[in-house]
Amino acid sequence: MVETNIPLSYRQLIMLTLFILGFSVAFIAYGVISGSFTTNNVGYIKTIGVSVYSDAECTKEVDFLDWGYFQPGESKNFTFYVKNNGTVPMILSHNVQNWTPPAAENYITFSWDGEAKIVENGHAIPVTLTLHVAENVTGIESFSFELVIIGSEIEQ
Repeated sequence: MVETNIPLSYRQLIMLTLFILGFSVAFIAYGVISGSFTTNNVGYIKTIGVSVYSDAECTKEVDFLDWGYFQPGESKNFTFYVKNNGTVPMILSHNVQNWTPPAAENYITFSWDGEAKIVENGHAIPVTLTLHVAENVTGIESFSFELVIIGSEIEQ
């Protein structure tokens, strides 16, 4: 039997450190194997015939949205206010374009509840935007896209 001159408390500290390091390595390996990672996104907002605001009083106009970080399988919602600054009612539609990288469109889904809603002239309505990242997302570390919100005059 080999005897060591290391005090018992020092040996315990070494064992605890090795345990923590081993646990950390196992945790990181699990994250890599399970595809658990975060990604950041900014969405650019363009408007035609309407304006978009972050507040109900329509004082803070927005032209981009920092969606923040996502985990695979995660969804996030944001509510904005779409204002009709025109003189006739408008019907809303949208287009999502210019995905960067283009492969992001295969893993990320945009939706909103504003499609075909009518905004009376001079009024604003709340709309909720939703972004969902697929559970099987791979190869995407950050992404961006353009959201075009269109207000078209209603034929009377």
